[in-house]
Amino acid sequence: VFEEPSISLFALEHCEGRELHLEDAVNSVLNKDLHFYTQSVWIKSGLWIAYEGSNFLGRQILLVPNEIPNWTAFSGWKTIGSIRPMKQPAVYIRIRNRAQDEYLTVTGNLADARTMSVCISPYSGKDTQIWHYCRGLFKSKASDTCLDVIGGRDTPGAKVALWTEHGQFRQKWRLNRNGTISSYLSDELVLDVK
Repeated sequence: VFEEPSISLFALEHCEGRELHLEDAVNSVLNKDLHFYTQSVWIKSGLWIAYEGSNFLGRQILLVPNEIPNWTAFSGWKTIGSIRPMKQPAVYIRIRNRAQDEYLTVTGNLADARTMSVCISPYSGKDTQIWHYCRGLFKSKASDTCLDVIGGRDTPGAKVALWTEHGQFRQKWRLNRNGTISSYLSDELVLDVK
């Protein structure tokens, strides 16, 4: 599961009531600032480790994307003491268009991001078709630039280009179970080649 971690803890059963949304580790869910007693959990993406105690101590449970309507019935614990996403390795992949059996490829002058573009082309075995996926970013191995939705437009047909990493949502992507790649701007926007 290569996804950016996202989880919501709820103060009531059935994922209702006050919500605490997390994307990073929290060493004490019960601390004076949060003071949050978890009754239900929605693991939206990524793998998470829940700890019974604060500071990542005590019994542990591995959590996968799922909804847990009653935390106590599921775990036997009164609440979650601390929680963290499981670190996942960076991966290098080729992105293939199934319909055309061609690969997402960087073209243009690799030394100048303004002249580069992406297209699909037959398999070449070159670094211009290899992508590093980590923290939601697709970074070209050949140019060290990221796939970026031009202007951050969350509308169908928005153009995609390569740009220097800035980490905004317009550069973040999800690998979906059905093989599609969707933008963080909207789950409805998937990477497509025209």
